Amino acid sequence: MTMQYQKITIAIGGVMTMSAICADDDATCSTGTGAIPVQRGFAAGLKRFVWRVIGWIVQYEEKRLSRIALSELTDEQLADIGVTPSEARREAARPFSS
Repeated sequence: MTMQYQKITIAIGGVMTMSAICADDDATCSTGTGAIPVQRGFAAGLKRFVWRVIGWIVQYEEKRLSRIALSELTDEQLADIGVTPSEARREAARPFSS
């Protein structure tokens, strides 16, 4: 029998808050501080879905704010970070979802 492992990471605002390695056929996850129970079923799936949506929203907002900040930099500031004004405009014009 082959065990499959899954790494679970929950991040909010770009900061890792929890990371665990879970065996698919086991009822516990191993973390640096011990074992935590793995929730299964509809409620657990819904909880995972909500966390994924929250993670997507956080990533979306980080990209949006980064591109707004990039569009507000002067040519001298762009030169300091090694970006041309045309590259900055192109990046700032990209949709936030990409």
